[in-house]
Amino acid sequence: MTYGKDFAAIYDRRWAFWGPKMWAFLHPLVRRRLPHARSWLDLCCGTGSLLRLAKRRGYTVTGVDKSRHQIRHARKNVPGARFVRGDVRRLSLGGKFDVITCMFDSLNYLTVKRDLLTAFRGAHRHLAPRGIFAFDMNTFEGLEDRWNNTTATQDRGLTLIVENTFDAKRALGHCLITGFIRTKAGYRRFQEEHIERGYRAEDIERLLSKAGFVFKKCDGNSLGRVRKRSGRLLYVCRKRAEGRRRDS
Repeated sequence: MTYGKDFAAIYDRRWAFWGPKMWAFLHPLVRRRLPHARSWLDLCCGTGSLLRLAKRRGYTVTGVDKSRHQIRHARKNVPGARFVRGDVRRLSLGGKFDVITCMFDSLNYLTVKRDLLTAFRGAHRHLAPRGIFAFDMNTFEGLEDRWNNTTATQDRGLTLIVENTFDAKRALGHCLITGFIRTKAGYRRFQEEHIERGYRAEDIERLLSKAGFVFKKCDGNSLGRVRKRSGRLLYVCRKRAEGRRRDS
């Protein structure tokens, strides 16, 4: 199981910065391209850092996440928002949204191409006709370059050890997270394994096209031009116009 009770709390404290970073890029883009947008759906919403900003700007916000512990933090962080515990491969929310996002390499957790295609098709089905779908993903090159290391940090009663390995033949990155949380009785240990697939850009884009999207992309870390070995890519997608050729 990933994003259990202990790691969800740590994630909320340590990694919520990604929401504001993406908001600073995405919100001006949405205002420019879709000035009348009102609804915002965040898939794999984590603890709600992106939706908190969207709600403050007046959007009607909905979050979906598979972890009940992440959802619990999100409800505290974004009071009044709608949160649904669910799998992005089986979206059925009963409506369409002007903006759909899925950030911080969440889609890399779909390690089989057909599951990624299913998620893209679910986003397409829930996206308003002129809406925007934006997501970022770690690339094969990014995991190959960065996921062969071990780090250890300690602060505020927490020791966290992160061990990353990458199997290039299978394109799978394994992240083993071990934590020790100081309590009155000593230390409590927890451990989680997170597995991501490193997708090559051509595979992501073939699946997007098959799902019915057209897109633009940028480097997902610098938010600038795509580089030869961009470790993360950010895609901004719209539905393909009716009548244009759809891949089989």
